[in-house]
Amino acid sequence: MAFLSITDFDKALLSQLKTEKERAKYLLQFEITTRITIENLTPKAQAVIADIGLPFVGDNAADVITAARAWLQEKAE
Repeated sequence: MAFLSITDFDKALLSQLKTEKERAKYLLQFEITTRITIENLTPKAQAVIADIGLPFVGDNAADVITAARAWLQEKAE
């Protein structure tokens, strides 16, 4: 799947979208990656798009990304 470049990500546009469905569809256009976050002094992978943190954290980055994408796809329906 081809994603839009992260340089095309527009927080102002995201904030103008009125519904959860619209926001999810917008976010699905971009690649989900992970960053390291700390939970109880333990490093974890957190799903992110650009610098927007998504509510998915875990030990395995691939699993976190898969869960975040599935959640966004559900919200976009």
